[in-house]
Amino acid sequence: MILYYTRSQKTKVFAEALHDILGLPMYKLESDLDNMKNFKFLFKALSSVFMRKEISVGNMPTFVPSEVYLCGPIWGGCIAGPCSYFLKHMDLSNTKVNLLITAQTPVEKYRVRALEDLARINCIQGDAYIFATTKDLPEKDVIIEQLCTMLPGGINK
Repeated sequence: MILYYTRSQKTKVFAEALHDILGLPMYKLESDLDNMKNFKFLFKALSSVFMRKEISVGNMPTFVPSEVYLCGPIWGGCIAGPCSYFLKHMDLSNTKVNLLITAQTPVEKYRVRALEDLARINCIQGDAYIFATTKDLPEKDVIIEQLCTMLPGGINK
């Protein structure tokens, strides 16, 4: 299963590319931040990072399979609040969790920090992949090419 959180739709393009490669079902996580104006959204997002305030997900899935890919952006160097909420509040004890992270600057330390956060969750730890985003929506063909070389076994599409 591919779960994703996006506000700007950039991460959705990465989730769709992953879906095209793996053929797994997709599920969008939604929060009350999705419809907020930019300033209020920014305040809440930063509060989740620096003051450790949870951003709840209003539509948690009722079932997760044995492996999931959780796709979401980096907020202030951390996994986005709705993605963190999913990791903390879903029973993932028998689930391998892989992260696909988007950031304007895909610094390796974000990937390392995300893996450290994942290690604190009761799950089977998978890998983390980090991708650069731009102001424009990325082209899916380019993402698919990158994913195919990064995923285990260098999957060919």
